[in-house]
Amino acid sequence: MKYICLKMKFRPITIKDIAKDLKLSVSTISRALRDSHEISIETKRLVMDYAKKVNYRPNPSALSLQTKRNKSIGIIISQISNSFSSQVINGIESVACEKGYQISIVQTDESFQREVEAVDYLSSRVDGLLISLASETNDIAHLQYLDQQGIPIVLFDRVSTKISTHKTISDNYQGAFNAVQHLINEGFTKIAFIGGAKNLDIVQERNRGYIEALKHNGIEPSQQNIKYCPQGGIHFSETEKVLKELLAGKKKPDAILSCWDKVTVNCYRYFRDNSIKMPEKIALIGFSNFPLTDYVCPSLSVIQQQAEKIGIKAATQLISLLEKKRKPETFETEILMPEIIIRASSTSKKKRAKLENMV
Repeated sequence: MKYICLKMKFRPITIKDIAKDLKLSVSTISRALRDSHEISIETKRLVMDYAKKVNYRPNPSALSLQTKRNKSIGIIISQISNSFSSQVINGIESVACEKGYQISIVQTDESFQREVEAVDYLSSRVDGLLISLASETNDIAHLQYLDQQGIPIVLFDRVSTKISTHKTISDNYQGAFNAVQHLINEGFTKIAFIGGAKNLDIVQERNRGYIEALKHNGIEPSQQNIKYCPQGGIHFSETEKVLKELLAGKKKPDAILSCWDKVTVNCYRYFRDNSIKMPEKIALIGFSNFPLTDYVCPSLSVIQQQAEKIGIKAATQLISLLEKKRKPETFETEILMPEIIIRASSTSKKKRAKLENMV
């Protein structure tokens, strides 16, 4: 899509722009684009060719005034195959189905460009959008534009403070804080943090919980033990590189808090592949909604988000926006507490011996 820069704000090209460039009236451009019989074939061809050249897209807000709502919701998410994402989608679909809405899903694969393209594609085809930001997303001008045009948007899981709308998130700070407190209670003190993309609010909240938990217990955080995976661990090699850096350092961690679903699974795989025993050599606990964490050996401790409930809440928020005639003056942020599930990968040797003696 071609964008025009006005005072550092970007907007798509409009009918007025085409009219100015072609030195025709706005009404002529509008009729030509609608293939009106009132406009000559030559003028239609001129307008259509130019519109194609500049990648003109009809204003979705204007279209919505001309057509009835089609009872559809667009979902933009990082990876559909991700267990967390699939559970969120189940929650969204349950609400959408009950309210008579159809859903369309586009995955970004953590790409900012694909997110922009997904927003462009869906915004003129659905009534509203549910969006979880891609790891690469720093600039949300594409979302701010839609918001200015009156297109209902609700953000979930990975959100931004730069746009005012309903949001549904986990209590990422408290989830990370509680996980670190658990590790300290188990006797681990050299705890490393591995997050996803540093630019995301969700990652910063988890990092804040990690740091505050260490300080609360009189442990000074070490920057050497804080790592990020900008691509969210989509490729195993990214997590592998970070783990090698941590384990090669002078102050090797005795435990890891992984703050990204895919990264958690990758950490577990790396330790298993390299015969690094958990938790004897290193303890592991991480954010994950992977369904088989209780069945692997050793079983994996996780901070598990209420994924399906996040989907239910986010869908409910969006449909409430769609069914109101006016934009609300205030917006709500739903915060759901994740559940910490303690298993073998983060249980101290002393406690495990005690448990074994009780059996």
